[in-house]
Amino acid sequence: MAVSPISEALEPNYLAQNKDFGSTLAASVVNLSIPYVDDYYGTTDGIIDPTEYEFTYTDPVTGVTAYLEHNGTVLYVGLEARTSGWIGFAWQNYTDEFTSAGLNNSDVIVGYAPGTPHYDYWRVVPTDAVTVHYVLSLRNGTVIQEADYPDITSEEPLESVPALQVYLDNIVGMRIGEVRHFVIPADQAYNQPGHELYGKDLIYDIELTRIYRSTVERVANPADWSEITYSDEYGTSTFQHLPDSDQSRILQASGSDNGTITQIEYAILLNSTDTRDIPLFTSTDIQYPFVFMFGNNEGLNGLPVKHTYWSEPARMNIEPNSPPILIIESPEDNAILEWIAKIELNATDDWVTQASYRFDDEDWNSLSYRFTTGLWDASIDLSEYDEGAHIITVNATDISNATSVESINIVVDRPYTPLLGMKIDTSRVFVPLDHYGSRVDDTYTIQNNGSAPIGSIDVYLPDEYEHNFLSISGEDLDDEEVRIVRLENSDGMLHWRFHFTDPIGFQEQYTFQTRMIMVSLFWLTDSTEWGYQLEFLKYPVLPYVMRNAEFVLGFEQGGSLTPDEVIPDSTESNLVPFTLTTFSVNLRLFNTHAVADRTTRITVDAWGWLFYRETVTFYNTGAGLLYSVGFTLPAYSKSVRVYDEVGLLAQTQNTVFYQEFNETTSVTFNFDADRFGGGMQSGYQYTVTVDYIIQTSAYQDAGPNGNRLEIPIATLSDVLISEHIVDIVMTASVSLTDATEGYRFLYGIFDTTLIFATYNTTRENAIQLNIAYQTTFGVLSRPAIISLMIGFVGLIYVVLRKVELPEEVTGPRDVDDIIDSQPKQVGAPPELLREFANLYSRKTALNMDLEKLDAARRRGKVKKREYMIRERDLKQQTEEIDDKLPQLREEMISHGSKYREIVGQLELQDERIEGAKAGLRQLLLRKKKQRISRVAFEKSRQDYLKTIQKATSASDRILLSLQEEAGDI
Repeated sequence: MAVSPISEALEPNYLAQNKDFGSTLAASVVNLSIPYVDDYYGTTDGIIDPTEYEFTYTDPVTGVTAYLEHNGTVLYVGLEARTSGWIGFAWQNYTDEFTSAGLNNSDVIVGYAPGTPHYDYWRVVPTDAVTVHYVLSLRNGTVIQEADYPDITSEEPLESVPALQVYLDNIVGMRIGEVRHFVIPADQAYNQPGHELYGKDLIYDIELTRIYRSTVERVANPADWSEITYSDEYGTSTFQHLPDSDQSRILQASGSDNGTITQIEYAILLNSTDTRDIPLFTSTDIQYPFVFMFGNNEGLNGLPVKHTYWSEPARMNIEPNSPPILIIESPEDNAILEWIAKIELNATDDWVTQASYRFDDEDWNSLSYRFTTGLWDASIDLSEYDEGAHIITVNATDISNATSVESINIVVDRPYTPLLGMKIDTSRVFVPLDHYGSRVDDTYTIQNNGSAPIGSIDVYLPDEYEHNFLSISGEDLDDEEVRIVRLENSDGMLHWRFHFTDPIGFQEQYTFQTRMIMVSLFWLTDSTEWGYQLEFLKYPVLPYVMRNAEFVLGFEQGGSLTPDEVIPDSTESNLVPFTLTTFSVNLRLFNTHAVADRTTRITVDAWGWLFYRETVTFYNTGAGLLYSVGFTLPAYSKSVRVYDEVGLLAQTQNTVFYQEFNETTSVTFNFDADRFGGGMQSGYQYTVTVDYIIQTSAYQDAGPNGNRLEIPIATLSDVLISEHIVDIVMTASVSLTDATEGYRFLYGIFDTTLIFATYNTTRENAIQLNIAYQTTFGVLSRPAIISLMIGFVGLIYVVLRKVELPEEVTGPRDVDDIIDSQPKQVGAPPELLREFANLYSRKTALNMDLEKLDAARRRGKVKKREYMIRERDLKQQTEEIDDKLPQLREEMISHGSKYREIVGQLELQDERIEGAKAGLRQLLLRKKKQRISRVAFEKSRQDYLKTIQKATSASDRILLSLQEEAGDI
């Protein structure tokens, strides 16, 4: 680019912001080139603007600065000299010289800006407010926007306008009426994945139409006062020249001066039909001699004050337009390929608008420009083609429609024969869960373009994730189960086969989904900010070519990426078999992450019951509070008792929900109500014990080596159990004959114990144990011992009855002193229940009215004065209720644990609602900053709304129950 210093009236510091432009004095007068441009981005208006020309040359003798470029048809010339008179330039044919006869037989163009000096004008500085008309295009020439920004009403300083910095920098230094063309590379534009212009080079054509400075506004174009007198002439002697009869070679011209410096601009045809004109041909081998001169008077035939030495003209060639140079970076010529041909084309040109490829003699297909590499690329699925030799041809076209073509040879040689004709697309959504869990939802879409039906596919996972894997399941869009069979590991991979209900026939399409539960894929890296690092695979590992693969990272429970972390969401096409694409991101997770150590002691005897004692120690290692954990007992359970080292857990005991005897029994460890008011905080640990018995008959059957018993194991919600010890105690009445492998044997005096240990388990991969046993003669000792005990007790009773002591010894008996120890509980007064429920409901309604009022104000449906009055009234009513509720709360709690639990549940639901609202606000902020994809945003938003809805419904049910107890319903 060339930059004009123009006049003394400018702001020179802002002439060309952030660009290394400037007039240059030629060190040599040979081998100068006038560059080719695809388009002239300027106006021939007599004012040379800072970025208007591509080339500049300053004549060392005259000081005349020439600004030059051409588009193959028209030569654009700007001349600038320190004079208020005329400026001229001339050239000879490439076979002639100026040395012998000066201007004789040369082509001469002279001109001057007549009249009074040009008036002063402004150029934009960062503190100005401006109006700019812009046209935004993409690399392929498509215009996507045209508008004014900043618009005509703007009074905000340019440096404070919210816009891309490159856009603002290019406005600085402009004058009204100036046109600029610039490109914002994709890496400096919208470089956040998910934005509609992500990865796009942005091409701007802008025109400044207004400057607002210090309350003064200017909209007049200073070029409107430009004027020129010019002539196309031919040299007749050393300094003499006469006008051509045909002046049509000069298409446009204009000029201006400020009393010190004169500027003149021309648009000149390179070729001409005038016999006296000297044509200018585009060639790198032809050089034309140019001379420059100027005078101090306003005339066209005066003698020059200075001129270029006749013997040392500036020798210039007119560069031709060259098509792009194509370098095929990948694949190499004569490469042997197996599954995918990854095309990477380096098209070396100032501006390539499109590039394409074709395979053999097929149709042309577009290549995509990758801003991160600067290459045009595409991938070809070679499974569609026969093995053997093939040709890949590429082309590229620049903005002037100059095109180049290159070809390479390749050989297709596949290592094995896949399911030819199968097209498979995958989409993976990864969601971090509570308790260090992760959910991996994969969607597969299979298109059968081959002849053979497809009844199953194979899926793999590197065995380094085997200890993280918990479970996998699948179903299709009709809710039909996809049968998944785990095969033996092979070549360092976990291996599954997915069997379809019906084979996929020719030209049929089948879509199904799988859900894989993983654990411990992320770990704590920053305990102060609850930062975690997550690593896993972006796409499923398949032994087939994946046509399209998509990955999305989602959050359901308040998580987010750390600030400035790049969103890992991505889409790729034509991935080779067994592609392993990993991602690693830093997260912030504020949900609950608890781990537990668990010991299960099971006593087996011959009388048809299993006696359980579960001891579970919980560790809250996450940011969230641990309020409760679900515990599900196997079917045929009874006599459940929950306690800790202090005593019975009353509220937890009340949650024991017995269904039918042949159904599971649920228990909820209520940490909030029993031991930790407000929930168990991070860093705390707590141990709880559960006793229960299970009827054996439903879990055993007869076998050749005795009774075969499948040991039922209770499940502990989704909490990660870091260590689970199971002790199976075999009493003297039974004898072990067989058991699941992997146990240690411990002999006791009256029993024997099998000790099993597992690590990092959840309910998805709970331990599975089986034993076989036979009854022994020791079973006969039980009734004998019981009979002896009953007889002994009876004997003592009879003896005591016969020797009853008289009252003189024992004293008189007073039956009135007998105290009934049965606990009684009196309910709260109906008036208290009614007032508490009504106030709480009223507070909820007021909060909802306040939110609706805020929403109406944001949409402009409520005027500001009305909004302020209604807001003040609602807040006043809310404050009055807040003053009354604490006292009612204390009175409610004083009437027993039942009402303490009710109050706690209401407060818990309020916390859930507020937490979900805070999460929604954070989610909207991330969307505004373009840090979350639209899919993940909508999914997370729905989850938060569901949480609010569920919590609100739960609060309503609790308040209705209070009103019912008070007799209102």
